[in-house]
Amino acid sequence: MKWTKIIIITLYTLIVVCIGFATIIEKYYGTTFVSNHLYGAWWFSALWALLTVVALAYIIKQRLYKRIAVMLLHLSFVVILAGALTTHLFARSGIVRLRTNVPEMIFIDKENKVEHLPFSLTLKEFRIINYPGTDAPLDYQSVIQRGNEEVLVSMNNIGNIDGYRLFQQSYDIDGEGVTLGVSYDPYGIAITYLGYLLLLVGIIATLLSRHTQMRALYRKAMRPMVLLFTLHSSLFTATAQPLPVVDADIAHRMGTINVLYNNRICPLNTVATDFTMKLTGSASWHGYSADEVFFSWMIYYMPWEKELLLNNSKTKGADERKVIVEMFYSGQFTKIFPYPLTSHLLPLTSITWYSPGSQVLPREIPVKEQFFIKQSMDFLTEAIVTGQRDRAIEIIAKIKLFQHEMIGDVLPSESSTKTEIFYNVLRSQKWPVFLALTLSLLLCICLLFMSKPSSIVNYSLFTLHFSLFTFVSLLLGLRWWLSGHIPVSNGHETMLFMAWVLLLLTFLLYRKFPIILGFGPLIASFCLLVSQLAGSNSQLTPLMPVLQSPLLSIHVMTVMCAYALFALQVLIGVQAFFLMRKDRQAELDKATALSQFLLYPAVFLLTIGIFLGAVWANVSWGNYWSWDPKESWALITLMIYAVPFHSTSISLFRQPRFYHIYMVSAFLAVLITYFGVNYILGGMHSYA
Repeated sequence: MKWTKIIIITLYTLIVVCIGFATIIEKYYGTTFVSNHLYGAWWFSALWALLTVVALAYIIKQRLYKRIAVMLLHLSFVVILAGALTTHLFARSGIVRLRTNVPEMIFIDKENKVEHLPFSLTLKEFRIINYPGTDAPLDYQSVIQRGNEEVLVSMNNIGNIDGYRLFQQSYDIDGEGVTLGVSYDPYGIAITYLGYLLLLVGIIATLLSRHTQMRALYRKAMRPMVLLFTLHSSLFTATAQPLPVVDADIAHRMGTINVLYNNRICPLNTVATDFTMKLTGSASWHGYSADEVFFSWMIYYMPWEKELLLNNSKTKGADERKVIVEMFYSGQFTKIFPYPLTSHLLPLTSITWYSPGSQVLPREIPVKEQFFIKQSMDFLTEAIVTGQRDRAIEIIAKIKLFQHEMIGDVLPSESSTKTEIFYNVLRSQKWPVFLALTLSLLLCICLLFMSKPSSIVNYSLFTLHFSLFTFVSLLLGLRWWLSGHIPVSNGHETMLFMAWVLLLLTFLLYRKFPIILGFGPLIASFCLLVSQLAGSNSQLTPLMPVLQSPLLSIHVMTVMCAYALFALQVLIGVQAFFLMRKDRQAELDKATALSQFLLYPAVFLLTIGIFLGAVWANVSWGNYWSWDPKESWALITLMIYAVPFHSTSISLFRQPRFYHIYMVSAFLAVLITYFGVNYILGGMHSYA
């Protein structure tokens, strides 16, 4: 039995190391190389098969079949691996290129070999559906004909013909051809999905069972503990010399004009906020609002350019500022004049946005509208410079009227505009985050040196938690409403969501585990700090077509909940080290029990999140697992955190010191999965 355990541990570790090593090799040698020489190699499949066989023998020897919940969990992974092996051995996949009204019966497989389809496919129509009022793609749709049958293939909607699954990949630049992915895997997917179902049943059974260790850990962890933290600081710039500035009220009114920016229609205030933040690091500068900075630069460009680009040494890098200013002067930030055009080449009306002073305009635009597009901003500038306030307000109103006459049905409502301006103010504030970090530090130090926290400390922690939860909820709620989708699509949003989850968990658990009240605001503040460092991801942008799936939102939310719990375990581990030094054994036992208790929902949420992601990938592009670096590191993280569950087999995990060292170290895998893949390793998931 001892040698069986050693073999299992060795194979398990070897697989984890191989996967991690493969993600690094892929960065330098490419996806095809690792697919052929690592993930697709016979020896890699043999490692998995050998681990499965030896583990099954150990399970039978230990009579785990008497514990149904635990048996289901382990059996589900065996079925999932069997499904993966079936797919690897028997599935057919490749790409088929179609041109309009040209029948096709072959596709090219992964090895560039020609394969034959048992039927003929014909592209009848390809269309791009855009977000209303913009040229940002909302969906790609191909109408495929097979005999008298028509099948629609679009993003997140796979076509199915006699077991052959067709999914959208790319399209020809002339819109008359498409490239579709082809997958034929009737057995592997079915077996794998059966494994997912068994896994879900096993997780539910484990959570509900009275005979698992989870119940005992819950009872053991019902006492308060304390924690540690770090401080962060910020700095401001000095006052500047007086500059010609647009009247604040006029600037605010100009900020409410709609503009096409980041492929969405939004108020100019959003552009002004991003412009000012990129140039100065803040949404205001020397007491001037973002609107005042942006529109003053637009009208009095020479003194403002000199002041901000030449004299202000505390702004961001010169290269980045130069690019921003070039975009500003080229009119990319001021596309405020929409005009709907229809031609024989376009089946639908296309809305084009023009910048002030555009000289080359289509002949279809009447002379009157052309004159307004070319001259209205000059008239507005003249009115502002000469102090004609009423005339400036009148021209701003005429610009808004022009927009409503052209595309009034797709413009944001006045309430949406006001809401977005309020959101821009809220998202640009850095002081709430730094204040929360500072207060968390001070309160945690107080907890650390108090055997019993005072009512003042507890009240302060609760107030901090409630205030931070309200702030994050407001940010997420406004972002959800303005973007039209659940805000979990990029780094900024996932960090916000993780902070919200941590604070919600704190609220739900603090009565049973009072120490959580100290942990929640601490880690949430760190998450908010990271979200602010996410840069341009804080901007609202339309979702890419492939991301418009409810499965994506659920997948990201479950994974981020798991990461939040892993982060809590890190702080519990840090606290445990402090308790060991102080020889406070009773509190150490409770801290260890709490960490072990949280391990169950954390690992289960990560497991569900990974396999929901696999289902989403299967629905979106016909492949439930592709060994992308993010997928690989998520699996590594799951395998690392699953090990402490086996404390009955691995005695080291029954020692608090080793257990907490392991849990703190394991969080490195989470950091690599989230940050390392996004910013270093790359891959399909690097946008998240």
